[in-house]
Amino acid sequence: MAAPSSFIPLAELLPGYPKLAGQMGLLPEIAIFRRFSALNAQNLLYLQAELVWLEKKLRKVESEDNKDYSKSRYALDWFWLSQSDQLGNNDASEQLSLVREISLKLKQYNDAVIQQSLIHSMPEPSKWDLNDIQHYLATDEMGPLNLIGDDACTWGSIADRKSHSPDLVALRPRHKEDWFSNFLTKKVTMWLFRCGLARFKKPSRVLGVVGYKDSTVFRITYCIATLVASLLPVASIAVLYYVQAMKARLAIIAAFCLIISCSLSVFTTATRSEVFTATAAFSAVMVVFVGSSNSVSHNSAAF
Repeated sequence: MAAPSSFIPLAELLPGYPKLAGQMGLLPEIAIFRRFSALNAQNLLYLQAELVWLEKKLRKVESEDNKDYSKSRYALDWFWLSQSDQLGNNDASEQLSLVREISLKLKQYNDAVIQQSLIHSMPEPSKWDLNDIQHYLATDEMGPLNLIGDDACTWGSIADRKSHSPDLVALRPRHKEDWFSNFLTKKVTMWLFRCGLARFKKPSRVLGVVGYKDSTVFRITYCIATLVASLLPVASIAVLYYVQAMKARLAIIAAFCLIISCSLSVFTTATRSEVFTATAAFSAVMVVFVGSSNSVSHNSAAF
């Protein structure tokens, strides 16, 4: 019995938009698209201008209708305005037609404003994800360079990394990690690839490129951060225990406070207030230890 062939999700997709869309489905982080800020703003300007014109026209019609006794009730009771088109007179229903047209246009305008607000709140793609999609567009899986339309330069290229469109947004950006994890994930891994690491690993049959999972690197950084967090309190107490001079102890406390605050900034995503709080708590522990050790030494000397 023949062994079942391995399933390759993108194998049946044609190079070009189908395969690129499939890759974005597998790696949502590279689902990167243009924001079209200028076009969206222009669309809002047109809708706004049209609404301004309709508003001005409505006020004029309202003023004219108010001079007619039979139409003056439109401004006082919605029922009469809503029934004005039943009279069979086009002039009588002009105000109602304008109200309905403005209602539809306002919905279109409000939807566009809300969508623009949401789009502008979307983050820009990371340099790492842009590099990913640029590499994929140049792989044999994509042709390479099978996109030949005017949108082919949307994401830039491996030949010119910065030639991408300036208004890109990421639908699912990478989770923001601490500085150390980002440094190891991006800088160190990229440096290893430049040193020839890619030669020792085959490209993924699913993704089509050589790579390592972020989770693998994050496990390493988690272990390092855990080790540092465990050693710093013990190291500070040990150093303070063997140093008796008060001036030296104060200098050691200051040094360890600096180390702990830097460690929190590098190994965690703590906010400024959290860094201050943790540093103050850490220094308080060291001060209590110094105070208790001094009292013990004084009592021993007196005894």
